[in-house]
Amino acid sequence: MNIPYTDSLFIGIFRILLWVLFLYILKRLIFKGERSRNQVKAMGNLWAFYGSIVLVLIFILVQINSYDLFTCLLLLLLFFCFRLVGFNRLAFNWRMWERRRKSVLIRVIENVEDKDSIVEVSEGSNKERFGVKPGFYIAVGVCVIAVTVRFYLMQFDSFQLSVSWFEELSLINDISNQSWFNNQLTLAGEAAFMNFYALITGISKEMALESFGLFQAFLLCFVIFWFVDAMTNSLVTIPLIAALAFALFFNLAPINIPQISHNKSTFMAFTFFLPAMIFIRKPWKLYQAQPKAYFFGMLMLFLAIGLIDFFTYFFLLIPYFVLASVFLRKKYRKYFWQAISAYAISIAVIMSYYLLACYRNDVDFWMFFRSNLLSVSATTTTDNLLFSYSYLILSFQVISLVSVVVMAVLFSKKSVKWASPLMFIIYVNGLILLSRLDLGFFDIDLFNEVLPIFIACSIGLAFYIIYYFFNTGVRHIEIPDKLSAPLLFMGFIAGAFYSQQTLFTRVNQNDNILSKDILEAYQKIHDGFIPYGFAVINANTMQPISRGSHNFISYEDFVETYPQRDSVYFANKEDKEFLRQNTEYIIPNSLLVFVYDSVPSEFAGKVPIDESLLQRVDGQLKAFESNGRTVRLFFDKGDLKVYEIVNNPSQAKLSELL
Repeated sequence: MNIPYTDSLFIGIFRILLWVLFLYILKRLIFKGERSRNQVKAMGNLWAFYGSIVLVLIFILVQINSYDLFTCLLLLLLFFCFRLVGFNRLAFNWRMWERRRKSVLIRVIENVEDKDSIVEVSEGSNKERFGVKPGFYIAVGVCVIAVTVRFYLMQFDSFQLSVSWFEELSLINDISNQSWFNNQLTLAGEAAFMNFYALITGISKEMALESFGLFQAFLLCFVIFWFVDAMTNSLVTIPLIAALAFALFFNLAPINIPQISHNKSTFMAFTFFLPAMIFIRKPWKLYQAQPKAYFFGMLMLFLAIGLIDFFTYFFLLIPYFVLASVFLRKKYRKYFWQAISAYAISIAVIMSYYLLACYRNDVDFWMFFRSNLLSVSATTTTDNLLFSYSYLILSFQVISLVSVVVMAVLFSKKSVKWASPLMFIIYVNGLILLSRLDLGFFDIDLFNEVLPIFIACSIGLAFYIIYYFFNTGVRHIEIPDKLSAPLLFMGFIAGAFYSQQTLFTRVNQNDNILSKDILEAYQKIHDGFIPYGFAVINANTMQPISRGSHNFISYEDFVETYPQRDSVYFANKEDKEFLRQNTEYIIPNSLLVFVYDSVPSEFAGKVPIDESLLQRVDGQLKAFESNGRTVRLFFDKGDLKVYEIVNNPSQAKLSELL
């Protein structure tokens, strides 16, 4: 395997999970109450609610030029506290405040006199307070498998340093620059999440872009587990089947194998779309003991989906609303209308913002709207399929038809139990039929991107029928989770490996290796040098990596204009007044020059590099060294070398300053 920046890839995921663990422990230590009986359900609900709020909050802060890490954390902390206290208790009442203040003071005095602790901590053993059920460990385990498999396949990924890679990096940098509406006319919701991911974990933006696909796979796999759990009320077996199908099998739907570990806006949107599907059908899953919170929660979910992906927002949500109205229970009709109202308001808010943004930037709104319903970068192929595409779809629809017939019979007996699975199978097959109509406005590649999610969930629901008959048949057969879970893990892993051997035994390409070596060098620079205390000399195409981090000098400027600037600086280095009046001659403390021994043709297609220009760069390096300048090798791997030209000793590196 050639993934040189492995530690940087996983440090972000590890830190974000530590944040979740910290918040969980804080909640269990400070606030009284029983622990959740289903941690998968609790974490899924928390992601849907707080994850959508985070994105909407970032969107608002960017509009008022106030987006940074401290502001986000402060506002989230305040919201978290208000949520626990209760928004209906925030109204200020002076008399009540005085009574509470006196009551607290009296209690503190009594505790001091009785030598008791001043702060009361919720009672209960550590096992009761922090205990986690096996279902949660199993859900996390399948998510780890999903990440591990995609991490292995990342060595074959050609996404690094491609045109799409630089475009997405530019979007992430735009969020830091308080710009949501960008020149690329694409939605910035996923880029906002990646920017926040980089901020909260302390990794560079390019590493956030590289590792976010892995984190996205972890998150989506967990949401699929939660979704099937909520659909079937099966805590382990059926959700595990669906999650393993998504985590391991890449031959059940057309996908783009060379970019299999690449983050996708549709996947990000689905981490909110799947919860929205559940909350529309089963509103009590969201509001629980606070029915008034339902409308706000749905509004946040729809805003998040709309900010991330228009395809999911319009083409997938509207058909689901139509179908949900058919299976609507009279008891929850008011919540259904609240969901529709929240959806309508979210459309009004998002469309109004983009109408205004297009008007201010002199952009055709309908061109912007249509371009975000389609995707140029989303491509899928059928080379990975176990069978031909038509045969695969036919097989899926035959299995679905059998499932629908069986579920319809069961629905007639237990409508509450089987309404959601039946509705989902009909919905997925309706979308497949829609995709076969060859409609110009329906992007087949985007639908094929999300098809593996639909197929994985449908496989779980199909197995749920078999599972149901085993548990309710004449002979009751029940396999404990401690036995079924390991068997499912081993069976799916073996089946995935032997049915996809060509996927796991491919030969890596040289352009992929060089791209990863370049990113490793940048990560090493990011870790060791002071921001803006140095400059990178590289090809013009690589300039976006330097934005917001350090100075950049192109090869052309390095060989043509920099030598004069360098000579003027050293001739007047001690003349502080001259440098103060002529700041254009001040040079970075160190220069890091990227030199390529050879450039594979595939890599040159992504990053054009002039061989003759490289020779001139090498000559300039030798000229500096012959003039007594310190030139040392900073990075050397494969076809890449990075040299450091030291202009001001002990001024650029963190270790030297410390």
